[in-house]
Amino acid sequence: MADLTKDVISSMEELINKVQSVISSRVVANNSEITEIHVLSDSSRSAKQIARDVQSALMAEFDIEVNYKIISIAQIDTGGRVYNDSRFIFSNCSFMTNGIRAEAAVTLIRGSESYEGFSSGINTKRMKYRLLVNAVLDCIKKVITSEHILLLEDVDIFQIAKTNVVVVALMHVTHQYEELLIGSCLVKKDEGEAVVKAALDALNRRITAILNS
Repeated sequence: MADLTKDVISSMEELINKVQSVISSRVVANNSEITEIHVLSDSSRSAKQIARDVQSALMAEFDIEVNYKIISIAQIDTGGRVYNDSRFIFSNCSFMTNGIRAEAAVTLIRGSESYEGFSSGINTKRMKYRLLVNAVLDCIKKVITSEHILLLEDVDIFQIAKTNVVVVALMHVTHQYEELLIGSCLVKKDEGEAVVKAALDALNRRITAILNS
């Protein structure tokens, strides 16, 4: 479990804010224990569903199990506007090797649904990153139409301020245009997890427009 520093609390609130229907959130901690989670949401989903997603997201991202009783949900009428209904959230990923072959598996969460994606290829360090991104794209392909094509352009790890950062470049191609999508993520625990989150950072910027077009 991560130490409940100010930055970790901020990261938790940022994660909760990505849960479907959530508008804003505040996490309160005391003596290294989360004591209260306050969430403001739209009214498109039940408070029970939102609380469950908050629990799942914190467990998947921070390995923290919270009691639903400390999650307080306040819902407001947003005039039909639904918040965060399209974004994908990281759940888990794995990378297995068998000689010169390798396979990546990724699970993402969107709302109350989970999606699994897979990719296989040659077992090299650089290919590991590419296979993980392609497993993410395999998830996304399950919800977008064939009018939208997503391709991996490049993935690499750079160092800035003595910190490793994963940068992923994706190409989104339609009959009308093509656009480059860039995402990044700090490497905190695992490089593979950071690769997946960098790909999601690139995709989630455009996923609502892609799904609605």
